[in-house]
This record gives sequence, C-alpha cells and structure tokens, in this order.
Amino acid sequence: MNKMAPPKDRAQVEEVIDEASGKVYLPPCQIACPIGMDIQRTHGMIALLPLDAQEAYDQIIRMGDEICQKNPLFPICGYICGLCEAECNYKDQTGTIRRRMLLRFLSDYYLPYLETKPALASPTKEKVAMVGGGPAGLMCAYILSKKGYRVTIIERSSELGGALRYIPQYRLPTNIIDTTLNNLVRIAHIDVKYGIKMGDGEKTLDDLKNDGYRAVFIATGTLIPRPLTIEREPVVGVELDGVVFGLNLLFDVNQGKVSPQLFQGRRVIVVGGGNVAFDVARTARRLGGDVSIVCLECEEKASKDGIPADVEEIEGGSEEGIGITYSRGVEEIIGEGGKFKKIKCPQCTSVFDENGLFNPKFNYSDVVYLEGDVLLVTIGQAPERTFYQQEGLLDERGRLNIDQLTLMSNRKEGVFIGGDVRRVGFAAEAMRDGMIAAESIDRYLKGKNLKSGREKGHESAPIPSRENYKPQPELVWAPVEERLNFEPFEKGFSLEQAVEEAKRCLYCGPCRSCKACVALELQPEIPEIELDKDLCISCGNCAFYCPYQAVKLDSPGGVSFDLAYCKGCGLCVAKCPAMALELENWERERISDLISQLSSEVQSPKILVFRCQWTVCPPRDGEFAPNIRTIDLPCAARVDNLHILEAFQKGVDGVLVAACPEEDCHRGSGSREAQRLVAKLKERLDQIGFEDRLHFCSVSRRDPEQLDKELRQFRQRIEAVVSQREGK
Repeated sequence: MNKMAPPKDRAQVEEVIDEASGKVYLPPCQIACPIGMDIQRTHGMIALLPLDAQEAYDQIIRMGDEICQKNPLFPICGYICGLCEAECNYKDQTGTIRRRMLLRFLSDYYLPYLETKPALASPTKEKVAMVGGGPAGLMCAYILSKKGYRVTIIERSSELGGALRYIPQYRLPTNIIDTTLNNLVRIAHIDVKYGIKMGDGEKTLDDLKNDGYRAVFIATGTLIPRPLTIEREPVVGVELDGVVFGLNLLFDVNQGKVSPQLFQGRRVIVVGGGNVAFDVARTARRLGGDVSIVCLECEEKASKDGIPADVEEIEGGSEEGIGITYSRGVEEIIGEGGKFKKIKCPQCTSVFDENGLFNPKFNYSDVVYLEGDVLLVTIGQAPERTFYQQEGLLDERGRLNIDQLTLMSNRKEGVFIGGDVRRVGFAAEAMRDGMIAAESIDRYLKGKNLKSGREKGHESAPIPSRENYKPQPELVWAPVEERLNFEPFEKGFSLEQAVEEAKRCLYCGPCRSCKACVALELQPEIPEIELDKDLCISCGNCAFYCPYQAVKLDSPGGVSFDLAYCKGCGLCVAKCPAMALELENWERERISDLISQLSSEVQSPKILVFRCQWTVCPPRDGEFAPNIRTIDLPCAARVDNLHILEAFQKGVDGVLVAACPEEDCHRGSGSREAQRLVAKLKERLDQIGFEDRLHFCSVSRRDPEQLDKELRQFRQRIEAVVSQREGK
C-alpha cells in the first residue's frame, strides 16, 4: 500500500511514495523530464479542451500559467526538447506521445498572451547574482525572484540565451527566444547587466561580494569548441584555410554575419555525429553546400557505439541530401597550398571501452580519404577554465570541485556552479541545475540544511494494458524543395490534432500526482475503491479486468488494492458479480444527489444523460433542451444499475448513457463495459414495461453533430412513450 501526503488544495498534485521502496512513484515521462514537469496532468487537460478555438483559449492560457510556474522556458522546450519522449511507455508499442509538439501547441497560444502577463511582486530580499544568462542561469533567477530575492544576471554578451542562440532558426525561431526571455526578465523583475566578463583582470567573485551579493550561481556554459584529436593526440592540419569550428558557424549565421550563399558550389564535410553536428550540416546545406558527415559512431542506434543524433535529425538530413560516412575517425587533415583538401579517415572499430568510457579504437590498415573544400569540426565543446582557476574553484586535478547534490562549491561557500560548465547536456538538464541551485541558495540564505530531504529515488509506472494501442501521428515537414532556408519547416499541431494526441496518452502514473480531472472539476477528488470483504467471493474478475495492475489476488483468498495504481475508473466495480466493490461513498452520494436535483428541476418528459467527459462533447449550441440534464463522469463505466434505477425511481422518464467510441476510451474498456451493463439492464427493464426508456450510444468529438442527433432521436422516443402513457 502507498501513503499520500495530505493535500493543501484538492487539485494540487500529491507525492505518492511506495512504502516498500521509499521511492516516488511517477510516470516514466515525468521521471525522464529533468524539470519534473507534470506531463500526465497537462495531457489530461489538453485531451479535454473544447474543439472550438475561442472556447479553448482561456483553458489553454490557464494551462500555460500553470506550466510556467515550474518552467518559464516551456515555449522554447516545445521547439527543441523531447527527453521525456525517450522514456514514454508507448515507445515500444506504436510510438511515443509527441509531448514536444503538444508543448509547442500550447506555446503558439501562450506567447502572445505572455506579452501582457502581469509581473510578479517586486522582490525585497537579499541580492543574488547569476553569472551567465543561459538556460541554467535564467531558471535559477526566475525561481529565486519568485521567492522574493533581488536577482541580477551578469552576461558577457549582448543578449540572453546562452547555447539557445546557437540553435538554427529553422528549429528554434529567434522571436520565440526573444519573446520568452524578454518577458521572463520583465515578469520576474530580473536585473541584467550585459557585456561584463568575469576573470582575466575584470570582474571577480570578491567584487560581487563587495557589491552586496550574498550568493552567486555560476553557469557560464561551454563556449569553446573541442579540437580534433586521435588517440588523445591533436590532429595535424587544423590551421589550414577552410577548417572551421561548426559551433562558430552556427552563432555567426544566427547573428546575420554570414552570406546566404556562403557554401554555394562547395563541398562541405562535417565531423561529428551528435545533434549539433547535424545542426551544422543542415545549416551548411541551407547555405548552398554539398554536405556530408563523417562520424566515429556506427549506423545502428541501438548499439553502444550507435550514432547519438536523434532519428528525426538523421532522417531530415538524409532527405535534404546530406550523406553520412559511419565508423570513421579523422587521422589527418591534408591541405594543398595552405587550403584544406581532404581528410584521412581510419576505420573506428569501437567508440566506448568495456567500462563505457569514451575511448575510440581504430584500424589504421582500413583507411579512406574524403575530399572537400570546407571542413566543419563539430565534436563537442568545453568551458573556459581561466576564470575558475583564478577563483580557486578547481581541485588538484583541474576539475570543478562542487557538491553534486547541492551544487555548492567545496572551495568557496555561497558559490554555486551548474549548467553545461558542470556537465554538457541538453537545455532542460541545464535548467534542472538552475532549479537545484535556486533551492540550495534559498536554503543557504535562510541558514537551513542544504541536503535534508533532497535525495529521492523514483519508481516508474508500467504501461496500462490495452487491446489496441493508437498509432503515433506522423510529423508534418515542408517538402525538401521548400525548406532549404531558415524558416521553420515543421508544422505544428492544430487544436484537433493536439486533443487527439493528448487522448492517446495512457496516463500511466498515479492519479494523485496528476489530478487533471479534479482541476477541471470533473470530480471533486480522486475516489478510492471500497471492498466489502464479507461479500467478496475471490473470483478474481477485478484483477483480471483491471488495466492498471492495481488489484492483487491474496493468498489464500481475497483481494487487495494498490491505490497508487488505481485510477478509480470503476471497471472492477462493473465486473464484480458479488457487488463487493464500490467507489467511495462520496461518489455514490454525489451521483445520487445530482439525480435528485436534476429530476426536480426539469419539466416532463425528464431525460437524464450520463456522459463520459473525456471524449464526448456537448451539443453544438452548447445547451441542452429544457427537459434534459447531464451528469458528467470521468468514465462511462462509473454508471451502475443502481444509478439508473434510482433515476427512474425519482421520476426520470428516460436515461441515456453517452460514452466514447471504444477505440477512444481513456480507460481502455470502459466504453465496452458501460455498453454491456446497459444492454443487460435494458433486457430486464423491457420485461417490466420500461421499453425504450434506456439507451446507450457512443459519440466522438470528431463528429460534433453526433450527440445532437442521438439526443434528438432519444427525446422524440421518450416524448412518444410519455404521451402514450398519459393517453392511457
């Protein structure tokens, strides 16, 4: 059994802890997200958006505000990040949920609003400095400002963004960066000082201390491209004309310093196999080059030596005419007349050694020569170390000496270090360091223990069982002949596409760490299953039909429920032949009270609709007829015989159960079970003269007129029944 922390608010997510392991139980996507975004919750909210853009707008903005509380850079993540997708339970079925595209969909609505979003309260607490205005520094600054600290970002360049400014505009448009960052600074009252360099006789940490800063977070990034080496020795020929670092090219292109036809008619070779190397190659292609890539890694991504670039980058580059030479290193850069001519490439037999360390090995008897006019070296980047040496922040081996849990320097108290300078990674990973540093700085300035309660393990939720898994939608890219420019070529989701993709989510994690249905007021709280052990016959139906593995058969008899796994869908209740299971009393009482209220409000003939809220949309005009009322439920399987019979007992003339199509069912088999229940009850009702007064239908959001039609036909049928009854 799992324990739950008491909620501060009904719709606020709760941390679910497994008592046996002590680990936090979450969906794998949220565990994979460096920021720990509430992915399942967002998907649930998107899935329930109205399909009219004007109606959906306010709900989208509220979603954006909620996401922004944890991740103010989410509009940028919607263009460049997909770390959560790599661990999605769907990946081994029909393809991961396209979370990145869903975030981008939200940002398309949210960015214009962001320009008018009110600022936070002005901070009044201690002064804190961020050295570096990249993702790590920005995230740390935002969180500390929300906590009331007066934050200053010290940035060496003329604009914020750090490594974000190196991403090609066809992937991340400049206006997305500018709008997001400018408003982050405005909303959080962050002071930014541009053009200030730390070290080399300029600004020092002591200067910052003398300026009144009580703590400093250093996140200077990795500005220096790594040079080519082989067997840890420098490759000769890097000084030749035509040999350029790819990272520098990316920055210059984004700054508008490069001619659009820079590589026209020239053969360009890019060295490297990561995403940045593909950014460089695809940029060179857009500058007119005949481009190829050479990399140490092999073509098989599943191999330990597989190419690290994303599949989408590889496919996109291939479509654009970029060739790839796999499993080759660069032993020598050969020139002629001082200009680059070709590279000597021995076969790379392995990239990583038996310990998993980067340690390439080569077969020098197997060599090929690749000729070109330009060589773009893109094999990684490193930080500037001079400042850290001058400030005494390195250990005896020349490495950063920091506490890995708190990110505080072990050499200087009150100095925290993170982002790419600590470990080169993705933007979201740098943002995580900013979150960690902000928590540590807040504790440090309050005199609290920096480490207490911060080490938490995670247990990943398994995939719920389904008879069929919905197919992943294809990404829509502009044709190659239309996209060899720097305009974004990936088409975003429409409202309808976003809703469909969010509905595909399996909502693997515990309901209490999601609560989308509570936030949207579909139900007042997450219901729990109640078991009457005296009625239970240990048949095992509940365990067999539960799609979430929440029911366990006990020995020698009986069952138990794991509330972390249970979704409260009611399928086990519907399948229990002994009526030993029930959702919590408040759920039964809630429906009973609604039946009483609605049956007393409406005129005859009285029609009650039990409606699955996940996929059924209201009538197109947004209103029901005066004699029709609805009870919205998170799943049609929640409806049981007693609810329907109670409605008839209290004077309701007709009951319609409207569920989603089976292929769209949020619970997997909820729609099918609701249909089965209605069919069996209808047989009995027909025998006692209640012909045609109970009806089941499945309707889809893809056909907005369908529910209108079903209601109209059912109302006509009930009116005829009532008219006939009164005529007698």
